[in-house]
Amino acid sequence: MVKVLISLSVLAAAATAGSVTKLPESVTKLIDYSINPCDDFYQYACGAWYKDVVIPPGRYLIDTAFYEIGIRIQAVLKKIYSDNKPKLGEFYNSCLDTATLSSLGVTPLE
Repeated sequence: MVKVLISLSVLAAAATAGSVTKLPESVTKLIDYSINPCDDFYQYACGAWYKDVVIPPGRYLIDTAFYEIGIRIQAVLKKIYSDNKPKLGEFYNSCLDTATLSSLGVTPLE
């Protein structure tokens, strides 16, 4: 999606510049020259990319920025979970230790 937006921006800039005679290869490889831009500009500007793109298995779209953010978030959450696992276990086990709880009574609450 980002590539498409960049391509459209470059095409728009090229159209308004007037003096640009050659588009960069990163843009021209996305253009479908078999389509008339007056009939379907989107298909003209992005058609070659659309024909060649392969959505990886397990993903429903291609959005690099959000995908990378999702990977980073998962890594942070895994770290948080793994760091707190022993603490959670200790807390849970302290609740199960009814003998110690009975002997302490309400003293820890005071």
